[in-house]
Amino acid sequence: MFSGRKSADKLREQIEAADQAVAAAMAAIADDDVARARKELSAAPKTHFADMGWKVDLATAMIELKSGRHRQGIQKLINVCSRLDDTSMGRDDKNYLRLYALYRASEASKGGKAPTEMRVLVEDFRFDHTMVTPLLRKDFPLKKMDDADIAPPPPPPPVPVTEH
Repeated sequence: MFSGRKSADKLREQIEAADQAVAAAMAAIADDDVARARKELSAAPKTHFADMGWKVDLATAMIELKSGRHRQGIQKLINVCSRLDDTSMGRDDKNYLRLYALYRASEASKGGKAPTEMRVLVEDFRFDHTMVTPLLRKDFPLKKMDDADIAPPPPPPPVPVTEH
């Protein structure tokens, strides 16, 4: 009777630990520190693909790409994207991740064009950017943003109009 609750608690803890490890690894990748990213991701416990394994695999693919192993990284991206339907994520989240993978595969390919297998997975879909989970956008941003680009300067105050 109680073992079911303990198993659920253990699974929840594993998912949280994996999520934190991925967040730390992606932050290290953003800082161009591949060694730290590998170390952070190694702390992630093994989880089922549908629970959090997809996120760990996606971070692993990003580490591969960042370390110069483009072929392995792109293949890992294709594998993750082809299995996203096994997860319980919403349609917008899945499509956002597929688009993210397409962008990264395009950046990593020699000709600037993602492999056909990747493009087929991403073709003809739409998603509402506002419906995508904010944590996905934080860990896996579609484009890099500099600190200066985040907050544009405020507009100048209006010039007072004087009547003569």
